[in-house]
Amino acid sequence: MSVPARLHVLTALHSSAAVVLRRGPTGHVASIGWDRKTGHISDAQWLRGRIYDYRSDLSPDGHHMVYFAGKGGRFWTALSRAPRLTAIYFAPQSDAWGGGGGFDADGRFWTGVGTPADLPDGLIGAPPSALPWSTDGLWGGTYLAKLVLRGWSHDSGLADGARLSRLVAKGWRLEQGFVTGGANRAITSSTYALRRSDGSAVIEQPDWEWADVWKTRVQFAAKGALWQAELDRNGVVTPQLIADLNDMAPDWPDLPPRVGDPPCS
Repeated sequence: MSVPARLHVLTALHSSAAVVLRRGPTGHVASIGWDRKTGHISDAQWLRGRIYDYRSDLSPDGHHMVYFAGKGGRFWTALSRAPRLTAIYFAPQSDAWGGGGGFDADGRFWTGVGTPADLPDGLIGAPPSALPWSTDGLWGGTYLAKLVLRGWSHDSGLADGARLSRLVAKGWRLEQGFVTGGANRAITSSTYALRRSDGSAVIEQPDWEWADVWKTRVQFAAKGALWQAELDRNGVVTPQLIADLNDMAPDWPDLPPRVGDPPCS
């Protein structure tokens, strides 16, 4: 039995737009557009290499994406027009230390390696204090700050020991934590559970790779597919399939050539 694709989702603060980062086969990742309101899935654009989930972000209006990627010992931060990966701003670096970026609530663009003054598409750079700097998204708190911006409560802990939660509906909260060295997962990945607000019940969700709240529903990624569910008062999750993204394969050539971009092959 083949291993399901691994999924992570970047969400927009003020829009239903999202980008799904789909990893697999080994050494390949696809960026896929997703409308969280309608369920529409757009065509994928592939990259030979790795995109680091916690160091990537989607602008509040869903129009732009920043991502940190690596391949063969080369690393770079790129800004693109979501959900495409083709760089409109490109910053290479010799190591994986502190790359990536994000957007503040006003849509200003921030990177951990220094935001340039001259940005395309009328984008404005954010001050260095807009987000906390971190080595890998977690150690320093960049990813945690982006979650808080989206309505999560940072309940306890730091880095991969952090615990966050947000209200779903009917007395239930969605909890997020982190695990290092999980099977068929990234080195550090998110874990999820549903908890009664009064603490009387906890339902672990070991298959969920990503999850968040949309209106009164939980949307989540599991086993290479996107799902959503309404909860009843007992916390029963009856999943509705949004899209199965397992049956996909790279379609080359991927990124249009651009001066300074790393090769696709």
